[in-house]
Amino acid sequence: MNDPDLITESGLSVQAGRYAPYYLSVLNNRLAWGASQLYLHLFDIGLNEWRILSALRNEPGIQALRVGEMVAMNKSVVSRSTRRLEDLGYVVARLDRARRLLWLTQAGAELHDKIIAIALQREAALLDGLDEAELDRLFALMERLRENLAKVDAVDRALMGRD
Repeated sequence: MNDPDLITESGLSVQAGRYAPYYLSVLNNRLAWGASQLYLHLFDIGLNEWRILSALRNEPGIQALRVGEMVAMNKSVVSRSTRRLEDLGYVVARLDRARRLLWLTQAGAELHDKIIAIALQREAALLDGLDEAELDRLFALMERLRENLAKVDAVDRALMGRD
């Protein structure tokens, strides 16, 4: 083949087995898609709504902005998902000195408790075969990666000329 527009030789590229974002992306995509499909099927809510329920179970009476920070979700998704949870009777908003605070209702807490049991089953399946020392190491490494996200953000800002 002698077409000058075709690339016929390998070049520098991501090696999936040695590229951390590949593994993290695959794990996240598979887990998120599976959870979303399962929760929609069983409870008629998706992963975004589940994450909000979980945040409010951990910190009752917080603002939507804080929910977004806790679950790394942008404010429009938090707003839309929170509205849906309110419509379904799982979340209520109350004004407190001009702040809109979010709370789980009894039905929301009960739904959370049903879903957490499933979420923990899924986590156990994912972590099956890892001993306690490996789990400690895994979580320590994931925390270090999470902390390094600020450095990734700095690289992104620099490359966009926003540093």
